[in-house]
Amino acid sequence: MIDFIVALITSALAGTGVGGGGLLVIYLTLVKNMEQLRAQGINIAFFIAGSLASMPLHIWKRHINFPLVFFIGILGAAGSVLGALLAESISVVLVQKAFGVMLAASGVKTLFAKVKK
Repeated sequence: MIDFIVALITSALAGTGVGGGGLLVIYLTLVKNMEQLRAQGINIAFFIAGSLASMPLHIWKRHINFPLVFFIGILGAAGSVLGALLAESISVVLVQKAFGVMLAASGVKTLFAKVKK
């Protein structure tokens, strides 16, 4: 039951743009004791499902710049393939530390960011 609640909360956060996927990886690795790379794979599938579900609303509200999405989508796909290959060839501990550093840096930036009016 707790897994369903966590999935609902992280998907709601992801829908707001907060980055619920990062929270899902933390939950899967720390609470469920899942290995990092497996948790990241589940997170990617989870992210795709949530993105597809929220896409019609964002299209309807005209929040999507399609030419920009096309351009960064190509770069994102290439970077994702490179990252997946790299993650398989480096130690899991290094992947975990890199994830932790990026998460901490994102949190610090968010804490000290100026609020836009």
